Amino acid sequence: MRRTAVALALPAVVGVSSLLHWLVGRRIDGLWIMPDEAIYAERGLAFWHHGPLPLLHGQGAGYGVLYPIMAGLPISTGSFERGYMSLKLLQALVVSLAAVPVFAYGRRLMPPGYALLAAVLTVASPLLLYSGLVMSEVLFYPIAALTLLAAVRAVETSSPRDQVISLVFILAAVLTREQAVVFVAVLAAAVVVDAALARDRSRLRRFWPTWLALVATAVVAGAAPGLFGAYSGTLRGSYPLGPALGLMFDHLSFLALSTGIVSIAALVLLLVEAIAGRERDPRARALIAVTGCGVVMIVVQVGFFASRYAPHLLGRDLAALPPLLFLVLALWIARGVPRARLATTLSVLCVLGVLLFAPWNHLVAAPDALPDTLDLAIFGRLHTYAPSDVVRVVSVITLTLFVLIPRRLVLGLAAFVLAMLVWTSVVASSVIEARVETAQANLVGSRANWIDHAVASANVAYLYDGETYWNGVWQERFWNRRLDRVVSIYPYRVSGPISQTIVTLPSNGHLPIRERYVVATDLHTFFGTPVAHLAQTGLDVSGLTLWRLDGPPRLSTSTHGVQPNGDMVTPATINIYDCEGGRLELTLLPKATRVLRILLDGNLALQQSIGGQPFWRGAVPAPLSSRPRRCAFTILGQSLLGSTRIEFVRP
Repeated sequence: MRRTAVALALPAVVGVSSLLHWLVGRRIDGLWIMPDEAIYAERGLAFWHHGPLPLLHGQGAGYGVLYPIMAGLPISTGSFERGYMSLKLLQALVVSLAAVPVFAYGRRLMPPGYALLAAVLTVASPLLLYSGLVMSEVLFYPIAALTLLAAVRAVETSSPRDQVISLVFILAAVLTREQAVVFVAVLAAAVVVDAALARDRSRLRRFWPTWLALVATAVVAGAAPGLFGAYSGTLRGSYPLGPALGLMFDHLSFLALSTGIVSIAALVLLLVEAIAGRERDPRARALIAVTGCGVVMIVVQVGFFASRYAPHLLGRDLAALPPLLFLVLALWIARGVPRARLATTLSVLCVLGVLLFAPWNHLVAAPDALPDTLDLAIFGRLHTYAPSDVVRVVSVITLTLFVLIPRRLVLGLAAFVLAMLVWTSVVASSVIEARVETAQANLVGSRANWIDHAVASANVAYLYDGETYWNGVWQERFWNRRLDRVVSIYPYRVSGPISQTIVTLPSNGHLPIRERYVVATDLHTFFGTPVAHLAQTGLDVSGLTLWRLDGPPRLSTSTHGVQPNGDMVTPATINIYDCEGGRLELTLLPKATRVLRILLDGNLALQQSIGGQPFWRGAVPAPLSSRPRRCAFTILGQSLLGSTRIEFVRP
């Protein structure tokens, strides 16, 4: 009966986790982390529709290969909406599979019940909420756990076969996220640490495959950083040392908090015992060495990366570490919570110092941190208290339990950690759902596939003209498969690995496209007929319009400097293409403008005193021309000028 219970326990953990995270993920109906989610989806569709993805060079290289292949399978089959929902189910299962290697390796170190505890804590982490998003953490979380545990096995046995297996898994992790290249250094450092803990330097000679892999990785990173694709820039240039050290400390503090505090305390305690020469089990010693080296090296990597590219907490970049820390905690509990006075004192002081001196008020307030660090959502629920005070109280209570809780009640400490993880996940899921719902309502409306709905069988081009929210192009591309081309007007371009044509428009506004439909912001008009509209809020434009073109594809007018509500705080420019006469008709609200000036092609065409009037209505003619040309009207107000109509009427 006991063997049957053990055999059923792990599938039950994976199954329950998959079900719960699928139910959460299906409520997150839209994109949030942009443009990453759209890029992964685009690469997945490209693989299943067109073949292999660029690995080292080319468009999209550096965004991983294995995750887009996995994510692209369901969304490339059948309707996109059904595939997108199927992806949520697949991802909930895949990310929950992280429990399998944790349980499997844990059984080698401890009774099955404690290994199961580590597996349960692994799937309770808020990191699993990324299964509701199109993010590579979904696949990286289980692969990283498997890879680092393979490294533990290699360090334990020192056999060339296990080292090669570990290096193969590291390659798979790198193909999922390039960040995993640090695992080679983790493996090499753990070999040295384990040999030092074992007081046996002769073991180092048996790790020649690891040394070869380390040298090869260093040579490639130094001589050919371009092989890392989009992340090649991280290997070039300098990093600010002071901010990097600060962010390393911040990420170490966050790692301790996000894994329940006692996990990192157990690691420090067992490491102190191993340094003292009291760790006799080579399996446990290898786990301690790999986990300790992983914590140090990954925190260093993430801290330096953040200092240059994203100076806030990047909790999802630490995704490889929680499963190992939960295994270490379960090992400490399984051994009867040994608490030698010196080791316990050192571990508590170290962890308490790391937690108390981190600038939590600043870290939580960072505006861009939440999508990268879902755990921070819990502080929003406790908004009546300062984050630093919350961390201080929780740290003292948790570490007091770590030191004083009786052995017979120690599972209550594990239950406390589990409750913290579950509560954080519940709060974070609620926040994500609300954020995504608001963002989708503002950006794509109630029918995200509005372009596909309006155009049943034809392809559509998107014209991008420097709008602030360039991620809107990615959003429309994700939801509307009819959108097959992006045209960017020079000098603007959509950021990210999206296929686009950069054009300099001629005077007649001709567009180098074959599509008979084009979508652009409301600040653009075309020679054609508008057929559908998407209202947007919170952006520098009021929405998008889908046009059916007449004759050769041509842009008619483009407007810059007019806010969605019609206000102008800087000079507004209206470009007229194929201008052969006509007039610019205006209805303006003076607001803080007393004298209105309008230029035509840089020359004064109108000067009018409009101060004190409720509104001003007028027109500025464009001279007749024997050949097409581009006319440029510039509206010059003063500190603030409003408008209700700006329209060019052709002859």
